[in-house]
Amino acid sequence: MSDPAHPTSEQRLQAMTEALRAWDPEADVTLESGTGRLMVMTTLPTERVIALLKDLGEHAEAGDAEPRGHKAGQCCGGCSH
Repeated sequence: MSDPAHPTSEQRLQAMTEALRAWDPEADVTLESGTGRLMVMTTLPTERVIALLKDLGEHAEAGDAEPRGHKAGQCCGGCSH
């Protein structure tokens, strides 16, 4: 039985995905189990993603490959198609 005061990783991931999909229906959130690194694929600006995740109580900051000021729909060169 899970403790409601301490959501599981799956519950946290679901909450983050739902929060981002409210603004970008195609948003995808994954959590690397070995490192705990959160990977977010979205067209939302980086600052908006950080704000939405912080509203959920998550610690969030842009990774080294993601420049701050990233604009929605703009390619930063850090992904592959």
